Amino acid sequence: MKYIIISVIAIVLVLTACNKNNYNKKNNDRDGLKIVSLVPSITKELVDLGLKNNIVGATSYCDISSSNKDLIVGDVVTVNLEKVLLLEPDIVFASDLTKVNTITALSNNGIKVHKLKKMKSFDDICIHFEELGILVNKKNAVNSIIQKSKTKIDSLIASIPKNNDSLKVFFQVGSKPIFTVIPNTFMNDYITFAGCKNIADDLTRGTINRETVLKRNPDVIFIISMGIAGDNEKSIWESYTELQAAKNNKIFIVDAYVAAAPTVRSFTDSFEIIINDIYY
Repeated sequence: MKYIIISVIAIVLVLTACNKNNYNKKNNDRDGLKIVSLVPSITKELVDLGLKNNIVGATSYCDISSSNKDLIVGDVVTVNLEKVLLLEPDIVFASDLTKVNTITALSNNGIKVHKLKKMKSFDDICIHFEELGILVNKKNAVNSIIQKSKTKIDSLIASIPKNNDSLKVFFQVGSKPIFTVIPNTFMNDYITFAGCKNIADDLTRGTINRETVLKRNPDVIFIISMGIAGDNEKSIWESYTELQAAKNNKIFIVDAYVAAAPTVRSFTDSFEIIINDIYY
């Protein structure tokens, strides 16, 4: 009996050690960093940096939540505070859409909160990404991604046909009311980097009516994907036969999840599509 008891104790100790090793391995896989992201674009960046396993909470709008509903802690505005606190994250990424009382409650409970600043240009996107890299200990990986993207963008700009008049572009991001990209936004950089003129470059607010667009007669129109609404808008613009963009067959729908996402890789991928649509 004595030997049996000793054997049982030995087995329990072995199993305990194995479980502890598995637990430590799991923690090592995510470098001990537990992240909650309340910003879909930041979630994208974290995945790009190989930190998918570090994300313990995300919004229902984040891509990774579609395959793992357990990650959902709310949407970009409303957050299940209790669930976030139970996750005990090392850092929470928030945005202007995150309620102030949520941020305050998290901070009061000793949780570090990093609030995403509004990005008005591609340079701002790069600066934000560099800050993110420092916060999650991925500075070198971030610098590598930024450098590759800037090289790609420079190459695309160099490919633009020379001796062309500056084309006029209308970039639509909403339909009711019609809403457009204006200066001091990162999406305006798509237009200016492409050597084109934004027909809304004199506006300080994004609302614009159809008559104004027709009067300014853009050579190219881009429409952010809005499901059926986006397809309808494309059909409406194509019906105006006097519109230069319709004559040129230069009315395009672009993916909102890529073009409207303020990340370095998304900007670069979208810019490549835009250059090809405009000139080729």
